[in-house]
Amino acid sequence: MKIILTILLLIPALTFAEEKKLVKKCKQKPGTNMLECKMVEASNEDNSENDHSGSNTKKTNPYDIAGVDKYDGRSELPYGSNPNYQTEKYFLNKYLNEWEQFYRFWSTDDYKHYVEKSDKPYEFEFALEKNPDVTNALENTAMLSYLLYENGKIIVDEITPKNRYGDLYTNDSKYHSQSVGKSITSYIVGHAICEGYIDSIDSALDDWPALDNTLYDGQKLIDLLNMNAGDQKYVKMDGIINSDRWYNHYPVQDYLQNEFQGSKKSNPTWNYNGFVTNLLGTYVLFKSNGEFQNLLDYVFKSKAKIKDSVFFIKQENAKPEDKTFWNAFYANRYDYLRIARAMIVDWKNDTCVGKYLKDVYATAIPKNSQTAPGFRLSYTKKYAGQFHTHFRTPFKEIKRPIMMMDGRGGQIIVIDFEKDRVIAIQAIRDNFNFKKLVFDVISD
Repeated sequence: MKIILTILLLIPALTFAEEKKLVKKCKQKPGTNMLECKMVEASNEDNSENDHSGSNTKKTNPYDIAGVDKYDGRSELPYGSNPNYQTEKYFLNKYLNEWEQFYRFWSTDDYKHYVEKSDKPYEFEFALEKNPDVTNALENTAMLSYLLYENGKIIVDEITPKNRYGDLYTNDSKYHSQSVGKSITSYIVGHAICEGYIDSIDSALDDWPALDNTLYDGQKLIDLLNMNAGDQKYVKMDGIINSDRWYNHYPVQDYLQNEFQGSKKSNPTWNYNGFVTNLLGTYVLFKSNGEFQNLLDYVFKSKAKIKDSVFFIKQENAKPEDKTFWNAFYANRYDYLRIARAMIVDWKNDTCVGKYLKDVYATAIPKNSQTAPGFRLSYTKKYAGQFHTHFRTPFKEIKRPIMMMDGRGGQIIVIDFEKDRVIAIQAIRDNFNFKKLVFDVISD
């Protein structure tokens, strides 16, 4: 999850003028990444600000000790970084305990799309086996949790030891989804179709005024689900092109009315980015016509049967009245597994949502990006409806329908529908052996 700190946390949103002041300051530092610089400068400003009562509301990170590399104040570990143990723990504490400070100017909890726990949560059965490879990873890497579910039972259930990260991360910890939230958003889209809010995956997005005069107006829903919208001249995974504003920072409509006004569709090609997912969730919010909370309750309470509350958070510069959506999702380790199990139940029973999952799987398109050999996404060759699909290596191809939810830092949920199998992993960073812990398990 990329969270860009604001300069003035006690107001609902930054204006363009305020944003430009920050940009101007960063441009005086040649060779720096604009987004990262803004994060640091805004964070430095935040550190010196008090709330309206005059008391400093910023929490002190108890893991800010000697040996910690804060990576210039970034909100999360940079890609490709190799932090020491103290630094990993420092960032884990940030992920678990500090993100909510970005919303302290909100007078209510309306910054969350919140779902209470189910009245009748699904209770897992267990037939536990020891897995030395999993134990070794939890003792020697930044992996936090590993769950293997097969044929209705949890087979492997291991969590980081108390003497490693267990003083922070527990069974009850609500951990960020990162881009796993994209796939969960797709599951919500499927329910929106099945509940009659949207006709089908082939429906044209021509009924939402927010899309007027943008490249997305009139496009088929499935093309946005597959990241195949021809928007590569305007947005990419790292942000909006020719804009200093990060796409998880403001309401979706704000970007549509500014950065995307007058935009034109290019020849479609797979273009992985988070803005489209936020747009999809906001479109469902619009189409549900005031019943979005009912839809979320149905997905998570009735279908997934969660045992604890879950929630999406809104963009930090949104206002309570903004009808916007960000795919940043929080749940505990077992509730992530409950959501994946619900997908298996839908698929196997050929429910309406199961048919949705099968339909989007059938539309899978090739991923045109190159990833380093051994990196987990190099094992999937296609993308379907916000899921990574079609596992293969140069030596082996798995022909069964398997869909992977994947998020930065090693947040992974792999669903093998025919084998009734789920592998769910949470981590601080992905320095564990994906081939041994995931690919070799599903390829048997």
